[in-house]
Amino acid sequence: MTDRSRRAFLAAGAGVLAATAGCSRLPVVGDDEPSPAYDYERLVDAPTMLRATVSTPHPGPVPDALAEAHAERAATLLEGVPEYPSIPNGAVAARIRDDREHAAESVADGSTAVSTLDELAGWRSARADAAEVSGAYAAATGDVDPQRLRERRDAVRADLDAFRDEWAYRGRNVVEAVAVHRNVEELAMAARDALVPARSFPADPKAAVFEVGQLVRSVERARAAVDDAAGLRDAAVGDGAASYRDAIATAAVRLQRATAATERRLHPYVDPETDVADFERDLRGTPAEWLFNRAKPSAGDAVESVERAVERGDYASAVAESGRSLVALLVLESAVEAIRDGEYGMPESTDDVLDVRERAVDAVEETEGMEPRSLTDAFAGWARRALRDAERALAGNPQYSYGDELPDRENVRNAVAGYALATHVVEAIPPVADRVTAELREAAGERAATDA
Repeated sequence: MTDRSRRAFLAAGAGVLAATAGCSRLPVVGDDEPSPAYDYERLVDAPTMLRATVSTPHPGPVPDALAEAHAERAATLLEGVPEYPSIPNGAVAARIRDDREHAAESVADGSTAVSTLDELAGWRSARADAAEVSGAYAAATGDVDPQRLRERRDAVRADLDAFRDEWAYRGRNVVEAVAVHRNVEELAMAARDALVPARSFPADPKAAVFEVGQLVRSVERARAAVDDAAGLRDAAVGDGAASYRDAIATAAVRLQRATAATERRLHPYVDPETDVADFERDLRGTPAEWLFNRAKPSAGDAVESVERAVERGDYASAVAESGRSLVALLVLESAVEAIRDGEYGMPESTDDVLDVRERAVDAVEETEGMEPRSLTDAFAGWARRALRDAERALAGNPQYSYGDELPDRENVRNAVAGYALATHVVEAIPPVADRVTAELREAAGERAATDA
């Protein structure tokens, strides 16, 4: 598409997305009008950061036993490293001592009563930190065995392969199975990646102590990821759980086609050459510019992210990626239509900023009641992150709380764009969730009532 035709496309009215009916927009301040004045003290007091928390959703249980195993393993690894290591190289000894202290504090201060995947991930990191310290110390003292490390890596890889071979994608229903197993797939992928050494084992370990530590860390992290993947899978499989592997694979391929078709329809928006200069309007310094520049990259990566998941055979992830990609494409479309219609200039007043903020907060809070929750949560993360970032633009600078600094016009622009993005994302979720749910249920031969 030529520059001229692309510009004309973005300037024309398309009206092709009835499913995402418009949200309330902002008034436009023209280029020749004076910049609006805002009550920045009032703005900095408005956001409530707790209303914009973001975490990785998981509909199944997160067993404390998994965190306990990480804590025990980390403690065991650290026991083999003295608090004050006797190493001729003083700089190496000091760093190992500091790293050990940090790792030990993480283990001692952490709670193994976990309820979220993020908390469990924190324990994997603590375990990996301990392994890195242990590996570095072993290299520094001449007690490291590269053959033993290779054997452990091979053993973890064998366990990962066996895990994938017996993986049936079981769940109470097909929608929940996708939500659970996409997280399990991400852990399996992380384990697979960690099993590929970033470098060869050094010929002289004592001269590359911390490189050895990183190699040991990778193998330990892979082991921890495989353990967590198996633990989460087993915890989610109750009595009478059915296997949905074939159904999820079928739905993944169908949704991949739907995503590709949507991207083709919106290609002028997604085209890498498209930018804000293609609109018949000067968007520099406006929320419209910031909104477009945030919405476009996510839509541009849509098809590739789904294709990669299908190629890996990570079908639950492919379904989730299809949903997120469709949301991203619809968000870009609705944002472009709004910008093309002259919306998202700088707000005219402080009240206008607070109004668009409140609409975004209300929209994001609506996602808490969207069904099926196990699926919509996977799509709502973008809206929650956009809201969180917008709140930070107004209140997130620590200096604001001391009165030394207040938000400025650029902060207001970024916040308004973030609030707008959050609202667009929430509007796109219901039609996408309906489409993804319908594909899954049809592939599984389920009735809608089974996902209630």
